[in-house]
Formats: sequence, structure tokens, C-alpha cells
Amino acid sequence: MRWEELSSPDVAALDRERTVLMLPLGSVEQHGKHMPLGTDTMLAHAVALAAAARAGDAAVLPPPWFGFSAHHMRFPGSITLRAETLTAVAEDIVGSLVQHGFRRILIVNGHGGNAGVIDVLASTLGHRFYGAARIAVLTYFQLARQAIAELRRSKPGGMGHACEFETAMVQHLRPDLVKIENAEAAYPDPGSAYLTTDLLGASAIRIYHDFADLSPSGTLGDPSLASPEAGAAFFEAVADALAIFIDDFRSWRIPEPRA
Repeated sequence: MRWEELSSPDVAALDRERTVLMLPLGSVEQHGKHMPLGTDTMLAHAVALAAAARAGDAAVLPPPWFGFSAHHMRFPGSITLRAETLTAVAEDIVGSLVQHGFRRILIVNGHGGNAGVIDVLASTLGHRFYGAARIAVLTYFQLARQAIAELRRSKPGGMGHACEFETAMVQHLRPDLVKIENAEAAYPDPGSAYLTTDLLGASAIRIYHDFADLSPSGTLGDPSLASPEAGAAFFEAVADALAIFIDDFRSWRIPEPRA
């Protein structure tokens, strides 16, 4: 269910205990020379909608579109919110949902640059609404990392930004927006074995990377390995993983309010 298409009576009729509400977060930023600026938000929204259809008893909020993208601002078209602005927007949206009595709210992130913000949201919203609602946050491609790893064709470093994964997903959903003839592959060296630019990589170290320093084209990885068929497989994998989580999240106990 798309929240913006529901009427007020439709929302009033939703089961407050079972219904999982999802807020997609993404970004509007450069995605190489071949991909649309809205890639991250479009994908997070589409994955959330597909997962809601699979899981049932779920609704998807319209995404606020913009994210924390300071590291992309040397590329034309990129737009960034301050971290505190994005946090405030998400807090206000979630607060409105809790005021309407909803008990299970899931933030579905699709942009790596938002990772620090959603970590803070998990703590601050969880504390603020303790006893009233359970608030969970996730990045959908991290949730489905094992399934994505089994489907990928690129070597480590080949899946990072406007890469095999994202390019294939948009080719599947909106092929008209992908100019694959303009794509450029890039396997940048992050400068240390402690750091990685791979979408599925894990690093214990947090550091600021300006994307223009890593890749003149803005791409991290190899979009030449993408195809609509691969995108369909990636999309099914991530939507299934999210639907499975929704089913589990629906069963989580909500603590009693503090005395």
C-alpha cells in the first residue's frame, strides 16, 4: 500500500499492532555519467513497495527524496541535507505516525551516506518512543548482502556506486533512465587495507571520502557487468529479504511503557 494513495478513513482502519509502516530514505546525487540522480531513493522506494506486497499488512510512506550527500557535492546535480536536517525530517515523520497509534515503523535506507544518520535515528527514536512503538532501521542492500554476493559478477571493489548492482536494478525498473553507453568502470584504491569502497565490504574505520577524489567519473565499480536480467535477480533477492524481515519484525515484543 502506498501511503499517499490512501484516504484518511483507509488509514484509520489499519491494524495498529500488525501493520508495519516503512519510510524509505535515499538521496539525490550523482550516479556516474550514466545513471539518474534519484537512483538511491527510487530503488529504496521500489524495494519497500515490493516487499510490502509480498509481506502484507504493510504500507510505504512517500520518501522525502534528499539525503546526506556532502561527499558528492563536487558533482553537478547533487543535493545534500545537513545530517541534523535529515534527522529532524525523519523524526517528525515517525513522530506523526506514532501519534496516530502505529506501533511498528521501519526506516528502509538505500544510500550509504545515510548510514550514520540512521544509526542515530535507531537510538534516538527507540528511546523517545520506548513502550509506544518499535522503531527499526536498515539498509536494504546490507540486509540482503549474502544474496547479492551470490549473484554478483564483479570482483571486490566492482560494486560500490553506480555500479553493477545499482545499474542493473535501474535497468530492470527504469531502463529509459540508464545511458549505459556513457558508463565508465572504476576500481579506486581507498588508500589502506582498513578501508573499502565495495558496497558489500565492511570496515571498522569510519572516514570521510570525497567521491571526486576516488573517481573522476563518480562511479565506483563496474557497470559494464549490469543487465536488466541481472537487475531482476538482484531486485527479487532484496525484496524477498526485506519481506522476510517484515514478517519477523511484526512479531517483536513492544515493551511496556516506563513507570
